[in-house]
Parts: sequence; structure tokens; C-alpha cells
Amino acid sequence: MKTLTAILGLFLALSGAALADGDEAIPFSVGEKLTYQIFWGPFVVGRATLEVAGINPVDGHDCYHLIAKAKTSGLIEWLFPVDSIAESWLDREGLFSRHYHEDRTEGKHHRKTDTHYDYATKETVTINQVNGHERRTPLNLHVLDVVSSLYCVRTQKLMIDAEQSMIINSGETNYTVIIRPDLRKTMWVRPLGDVQALRIEPTPTLDVISANNGHMWFWISDDLRRLPLLVNSELKFGNAKLILFSITPGKPSSGTTNKPADSVKLAPLATNGGTLVSER
Repeated sequence: MKTLTAILGLFLALSGAALADGDEAIPFSVGEKLTYQIFWGPFVVGRATLEVAGINPVDGHDCYHLIAKAKTSGLIEWLFPVDSIAESWLDREGLFSRHYHEDRTEGKHHRKTDTHYDYATKETVTINQVNGHERRTPLNLHVLDVVSSLYCVRTQKLMIDAEQSMIINSGETNYTVIIRPDLRKTMWVRPLGDVQALRIEPTPTLDVISANNGHMWFWISDDLRRLPLLVNSELKFGNAKLILFSITPGKPSSGTTNKPADSVKLAPLATNGGTLVSER
């Protein structure tokens, strides 16, 4: 079950990269909500969501308020419940993190932390809200957290075999993560129908994945919205997937710099079951 928890975590931590060009439209806006079904083998074991909840000020700067949730259900909920909420405040102009909050329960373990990225004092302040401990570490460059990084990668011009890197902060540690799309193919995804998609395997991957001779791939739509379509992890003792199930479009932005990209026409949701995703 720790493997499933790790997969949920990496789903929230898909790497980002350098900032998009100034004339590139932001492919998401307030109100957008992406819902995913979580599979372990053929069984649905939970649901996850990514949402742009609003625009809030942090340190006097407008930020996208991003919320990522993941929760197990059914038998897995009884055996090893996972209930995770992560909130990120992504600077609207610079596309870097200013604040991050996490409240996560895994089995009997509970983690609740709050991190403030203070670029004025060049310091990261992380408070453990379970025991009250405070940790301060140097902050010498702009960083992303595990949620904002996913939205930043959506602003990129992704190309086959073109390598990009970025820095994700996790408390006191910064990780340099490299992404390089290595495959393009057509996928059928329930809320979109047929869509061109790019496959990315972030490097480095999670320890639990490499320790079990496994791989983890992300599939992102190769269009203006760059939607995260599928997370697939293959291990020697099982397979886990997160598959896009439904899309709530965002509201048109009133600004010019951060207007959403042209919307993609959505296929109607199936109501009689059937395959959620297939590769062609």
C-alpha cells in the first residue's frame, strides 16, 4: 500500500520546467477541475482531483490557488486508507511557488505541514502543524512545490526528445527533475475521445519504483491545454494507474497575459461503463 501512496504523491508531483514564453497562453484558468479514477490492476481503488480554485494574494502578489486531492475507496479504504489534500499558491506572473500546505493521512500516519517561500528574506519556513516544530532553510532561487510543478509543465512547448529541467522543493530539500517526452501516440480518453498524447518519464523517479524494477510514465495531451491524461506505474508486483475521468472547464480570464488557451471540445461522458483509456 505504500507503493500506492507513493504513486498518488508523484501524481501530484509531475515535474515542471522553465517558464513559458511571454506570448504563450496559460492553458488553465479559475474553475478548471480535473477528476481521475485510481486503479490498482483492474480495480478502482479511489479518486483524485486537480482544481484551480481561485486567485489569492500572497505577499502582495496574485497567485493561482491550486488544490490537489486524492482519496482511496472500497476495500483499499478499509485496508489502508489514504486521504490527501495539498494546496499550492502559484505566482500568477512568474509561475513559481509562494505558499504550500499539505494535510495527508496514510493508514495510521498523519502529516500536516505549512510552507511559506519568503523571497524577500530568501528563506523557506516550514511548520509541522502536528507537533508545532518550525524549520527554516535558505531560499536562493525560485522553486516549485509538488502541485504547482504540474501546472507549470502545462505551460511548456513540449517536444519529442527535448529535455527540460526544473527544481521542486520538498521542505528542506530541493530536487532537480528532468523531463523529456519520448513517445507520441493517439489515445482514447473518456472525456475527450481521441487525442494526441506525449509520454514523459520523470528522472529521477521515486525510490520505491526503482527499488522494484519499475517505471512510471505520465501521458499529457499534445494540444493547447496539455492536460494530464494518465499516470501509469508498472512494478514487479502490480500495476497502478490514474486515468482522467471528467473535466470541468475553467472560466475565461479577463486578463490578457494569463488568458486560457482555446478550449477543447469534450466528448460526452459514457454512462454505461466501458474502457476509460486506450492507446492506439
